[in-house]
Amino acid sequence: MQDIVNYLAGRGSLIVLGFITFPILTRLLSVEAYGVVSLTFRLVLLLVVLSKCGLQYSAARFFRATDSDTAEQRRFYSTLLLCPVQISLVVSLIYVAILLCNTSIRHDTLLFHCLLLAPGVVLLRTVQSMLLSFLRNEGRSRAHTIAEVATKLTTVVALVTLALAGQHRAFPVLLGTLAGESAVVAFQLQSVLQRGLIRFGAIDWELIRQSLLFGVPLIVYELSSLVLDSADRLIVQRYLGDHSLGIYSAAYGISGYVQDTVMTPLNLALFPVYMRIWNEQGRDETIRFLSNALSWFLVLALFIIGASWLSAKDALILLASRRFLGADQLLMILVPALMIYALHIFLNVGLILEKRTTMLALIAAFSAVVNIAANVYWIPRIGLTGAALATLVSYLAMIAGLLIVNRKILPLQLKWPLVVSGTLAMLLSYPLPTFLHARMSMVTLVGRNTLYSLLFVICLLLFSAEFRGLVQQSRVRFLWVRRKNWAAMMPARSTVGGSE
Repeated sequence: MQDIVNYLAGRGSLIVLGFITFPILTRLLSVEAYGVVSLTFRLVLLLVVLSKCGLQYSAARFFRATDSDTAEQRRFYSTLLLCPVQISLVVSLIYVAILLCNTSIRHDTLLFHCLLLAPGVVLLRTVQSMLLSFLRNEGRSRAHTIAEVATKLTTVVALVTLALAGQHRAFPVLLGTLAGESAVVAFQLQSVLQRGLIRFGAIDWELIRQSLLFGVPLIVYELSSLVLDSADRLIVQRYLGDHSLGIYSAAYGISGYVQDTVMTPLNLALFPVYMRIWNEQGRDETIRFLSNALSWFLVLALFIIGASWLSAKDALILLASRRFLGADQLLMILVPALMIYALHIFLNVGLILEKRTTMLALIAAFSAVVNIAANVYWIPRIGLTGAALATLVSYLAMIAGLLIVNRKILPLQLKWPLVVSGTLAMLLSYPLPTFLHARMSMVTLVGRNTLYSLLFVICLLLFSAEFRGLVQQSRVRFLWVRRKNWAAMMPARSTVGGSE
């Protein structure tokens, strides 16, 4: 339980720091420079996945917590740290060769210089990913959380330093990120080296073979998910240039923060619960629990979509500045798209429980192909709207695939009256707040969302017996807890009165 609390605190801290980092970046950099930095980090993610080759999964698979033999530990740690480092060097060399041969990128000086820094960040993040997997295996959740948060904090410090120094270019931002992450990784690496666990001579080639056989199939899903999330940025840059890339990256960044705010606690909360129900109560109870959770999540998603439509322009001005106007129209497509994608948390459970990860990877790969094809077709024709629509269509394809497959394994049954009530609540609550306008974006944002939230709750109370029952249960529980606390206080008061 303490591990879950630590990981939840860590993820929550990273989301908060992300909300801090985003406005700094969008004000520190021009629209074009922000787009280039965003694209560079997306390519870094791709190269890191290729560098790890799924070995982070192997680290969990082959770790033996009870093994106290130093030689065996040295074999494990040396192999699973030094192997990804060597792979990352090979991947980086191939990447740089491709970059140098691409004349169109070389003509874009800003993009070219930034992309040349990517291999340094790739090496650092590959090493850190493996070090973090070691901490997870050892059950050191607090150290894991501190390392992740410290990495993000160094980025914030670097950005603030650059802002104070008057550096408003993309290249120094990447250098600052590289320097900050280097400090954290060096500290983590020093801890492992002091334990004498890293030796080149301790590398076990048989363990590498077994680890790659286990881990490589899993990266198909990871790579496909990354393509779903990032391919649009590459295609936007290719067809529309750096300015459009910056606008689209800002819209996707805000949508991503909304998604993370919902998905992170949901992921951490759901997994242990449905695993416990599956093991202790069986398939039928697992279906009942997930069906109930999915129905309530859809109501929450509908609420978020309505709020994002109301808040898109004002939220963009507050978080990114007026230079990024135009991205607000994309938010009205991207937020629903990412809420649809979030449904996979519920729909892939059957495949996970049945250990059918290959099918999961195939569905993700198919969706990635749909994403690329839709982007290539729509972006030249309708611009950034085409990129947003491609994201929406590809996530719909993924969820459709999961629905078809999951129907035979773990068929979920929605509470349709609740979902319909949520839909009506969103549609009826949306129009009135649109008439609220103020000179300050913050006032408009708060006013609209407050009124929308109030109307949404009232509509749910009117239309949904399920929601009314939940409210009544919460009220009864609250009164019971308050009476219990009051009863616990009474003897103490009586004792104090008697002693007087």
